[in-house]
Amino acid sequence: MIICFDLDGTLIDTEKWVLNGMLKSMRNHKLKVTKKDILNLWGLPFRVVLKKLFPNLKKQEIEEIKKDFEKIRSETENMIKPFKNTKKTLKKLSKNYSLCLLSNNPHRIIIKVLDKTKIDKKLFKVIIGNDEVKRPKPFPDEIYKAEKKLNKKVTFMVGDTIQDIKTAKAAKIRSIIILTGPKSTWKTLNKANYKIKDIKELPSLIKEVNK
Repeated sequence: MIICFDLDGTLIDTEKWVLNGMLKSMRNHKLKVTKKDILNLWGLPFRVVLKKLFPNLKKQEIEEIKKDFEKIRSETENMIKPFKNTKKTLKKLSKNYSLCLLSNNPHRIIIKVLDKTKIDKKLFKVIIGNDEVKRPKPFPDEIYKAEKKLNKKVTFMVGDTIQDIKTAKAAKIRSIIILTGPKSTWKTLNKANYKIKDIKELPSLIKEVNK
């Protein structure tokens, strides 16, 4: 069985880190934006967020803001940390299932974050960033790529946002949402196949639904 995981907000607590980077980088470029504006698009790649909030931005402007965003994030990496039960649960699951990591971050950022939080990269059979597919989540391209690499159908997509639910639905697999994202986004998560409050509940849930 293959289980795919989102990274931000699912395995690691990055809410403040991401919000801080997005807000500062946009405001540095004189763009008027609120926390609510960003949370309404939570889980989408930063470039997509910019295009949706400011459709008149030119490609060069987007790249400059994105560069500023990455700079701010690199300077505030102390804000990220794994959720309490992430490492223990991943190790437990990896003994019986093939784990994949799919993120709307570029591959190099994923590796950097895993190293920073001391999550063992070897726990994942496949790690795919948004720079390795034509279309990022909520499109199913990352799931399809994982399936191709492992030559097997993915069973679950585990995440924390509506984007993860949409990704799972597009790939015709089941979604499991962990309620670790911003509380204001929880009302959008009702279409998930399963919801849990803590990643430590995941092994028993998977075992139960696959009896």
